[in-house]
Amino acid sequence: MAYHEDKCLAVIVSKIEDIHKQSEQMTRRRGYIAMLAVDPQYRRLGLGKKLVQISIDAMKEQDADEVVLETEITNEAALRLYEHIGFFRDKRLHSYYLNGNDAYKLKLLLK
Repeated sequence: MAYHEDKCLAVIVSKIEDIHKQSEQMTRRRGYIAMLAVDPQYRRLGLGKKLVQISIDAMKEQDADEVVLETEITNEAALRLYEHIGFFRDKRLHSYYLNGNDAYKLKLLLK
């Protein structure tokens, strides 16, 4: 979280887990960014980028192989942010959100 005095300006929720691929008979460490939110008054200051980088660095320390996330295909600001960091569009997820909108699954390879 990013705070100024007592106000939360931004928050990220992420995790890391082991993914077992039986077809490859191997285990991968996958980081996942579930949510990033920045107060609209504090956007474009680099808070989101900083929180994402802190989360990725923590995942690297825990030996993650990759980081994945989903974002709505219309969320151009999020797509710019993540692609600038190095994420790429792995696949399109049709009707992913409850409102029927599609999402992109984004992936960042760490190894």
